[in-house]
Amino acid sequence: MKKTALSLTFILTLLFSTLSIAGMVNSAPTTTIPTGPLTPPTISMESPTSTTYPSWFVPLTFSVNGNWNGFVTRCIVDFSLDDGAKQIIFDPSFRINAVAQNFSITLGPLSEGNHHVQVFATVGGVYRTGPDFANLEDNDFTSETSVYFTVNTVGQAQISIISPQNEIYNYNKDIPVEFAVNRTASIISMGYTLDEQYNVTIPRNTTLYGPISDGNHTLRVYSVFSDILPVASTVNFTVDTTPPNITILSLQSKMYNSSTIPLVFTVNETTSLITYILDKQVYTINGNTTLTILQDGKHELTVYATDEAGNARASETIDFNVRVPIPPQIALAILPPMAIVLIGGLSLLIYIEKRKQSTEKKRRKFI
Repeated sequence: MKKTALSLTFILTLLFSTLSIAGMVNSAPTTTIPTGPLTPPTISMESPTSTTYPSWFVPLTFSVNGNWNGFVTRCIVDFSLDDGAKQIIFDPSFRINAVAQNFSITLGPLSEGNHHVQVFATVGGVYRTGPDFANLEDNDFTSETSVYFTVNTVGQAQISIISPQNEIYNYNKDIPVEFAVNRTASIISMGYTLDEQYNVTIPRNTTLYGPISDGNHTLRVYSVFSDILPVASTVNFTVDTTPPNITILSLQSKMYNSSTIPLVFTVNETTSLITYILDKQVYTINGNTTLTILQDGKHELTVYATDEAGNARASETIDFNVRVPIPPQIALAILPPMAIVLIGGLSLLIYIEKRKQSTEKKRRKFI
């Protein structure tokens, strides 16, 4: 009886579980595929408008809104300026069933004259063309809006940055900030922003007091007026105060039995000048080279590198020796003459010694 009761309990539990799962399946959404054709998002343009702007920089501000009864695969927002290439500004990598985005971009610097900006909003993916899954399609649907406007800065102020320039500086303190404004009568304030950190109000040309970190920097100088639009100008510059590192790889402090030795080294950045000093003589090179016609004896070598900012550094100094052995064919060629000279020299010494001894005997005989 106990086994029968346990079996009945197990069967009932399994039956209830099956019914629960079936209910969950039946209550789940049948699909996330939307019904098409898909309605493209709505674009609401705020700026620019069909007017004349007295500035080289014009704001592009708009919103995009849309929703669907399922999830779409693609929703892309892009724009084109003066019929140029499209620039994508919104392209999520995940499926969505609604979009509500605000966009704000600055167009510029723009040339004087007429301009045309177009904004596109595209939605796409698989959608149902009927009440079931039998009829599916995959298409894109796009909405578009465009505005024609004009840029005319006649009568507006212009600001020109004189210093710093778009170049590399090898010092990081006291970099001058010099600029010129073509209209000064109605200036309310002037200032600058370094690397988009914060505004610094200044009455006139000034100085960037460092130290400024090595790397790329952006300086924006601006001027605000009481009767015309504010004006600004931007310059990018680089600070590099770190000299290059040089590592000699091929040369060591040891004895070499060759008069030709490769000079291989590495430099950790782009250089404008590489030289080496060998035994107090300076040589300019473009890279790895070979030391040739080295005389027997001691030698001393140092490599110097200068980067594009003018920072220079020397490598370690390598002291080495050269002793080139005489080749066998040369030794065989010079051996007979040397032997003759040696024998002749010994014979001469013997002759001189005998003459000396004979003279000494004669001298003693007469004494």
